[in-house]
Amino acid sequence: MPVQYDLGTLPEFPGQSKTYDLTANGQIPPNAKAVLVYVFVTTLGDGNFQRGYYDISTRQEETKYSQFLNVATGEGLMAVNSDNLMFPFGEGKLNATLIHPSDRKRSIAGKAADEDNQWSGVFIIGYRPSNDLKRPKA
Repeated sequence: MPVQYDLGTLPEFPGQSKTYDLTANGQIPPNAKAVLVYVFVTTLGDGNFQRGYYDISTRQEETKYSQFLNVATGEGLMAVNSDNLMFPFGEGKLNATLIHPSDRKRSIAGKAADEDNQWSGVFIIGYRPSNDLKRPKA
């Protein structure tokens, strides 16, 4: 089912994590099978070139379902990356953690100003309903 719900921004600092509610405040049924998530990030850095990534995941019982989004920073380097990611709905939570070199404690965000929240985004753009929906007879 196509939808569009803004869940917020990605983590901005190395080691930072965020958790998002996949029910989108009740807009996605809690028994959905899967969600399609769109993520984007604009990075800006200083110093030497460094590469990191986001570990974006859901959980279903003891199983973690991860996908990854590459990010890069460096002097004079501004980069944009995005992806569409399909996840099992699982426990109804999406987790994102920024994995970046541990010696780097600064923001990776490519912001026009400190209060600019348009440097990244996490959106639900679709979901797969559960199989328990009644189908019309042919």
